[in-house]
Amino acid sequence: MKKKTQIILSLLAALIVILIALPVLSPVVFTAASEKGAIRHEIYKRGYPYQSYFAVLQKEGDNESGNLYDVNWLDWKGETGQTPHLCYSKKASNGKYKVDCGTGP
Repeated sequence: MKKKTQIILSLLAALIVILIALPVLSPVVFTAASEKGAIRHEIYKRGYPYQSYFAVLQKEGDNESGNLYDVNWLDWKGETGQTPHLCYSKKASNGKYKVDCGTGP
């Protein structure tokens, strides 16, 4: 019985460490070196570190503004909660991606 309790406590401790580490690691994991990473970093900069990991990104197409992504994530600060965003990701001159996001065209 003691061993089972120790295993459960160890798993709980590991889960807590992971949950604490996620927001701290977001700027390291998601950088402007890739399109999706730049979008996820933008979500992090807006104050949503956990949502930067769990946002659903779907590429919709491309044009002169860049590649269009439909980004769906939980905006707990917004009035509706579930906030789909449209983000354009375009490669800048320095090799990194620039992101412009909004709620509609």
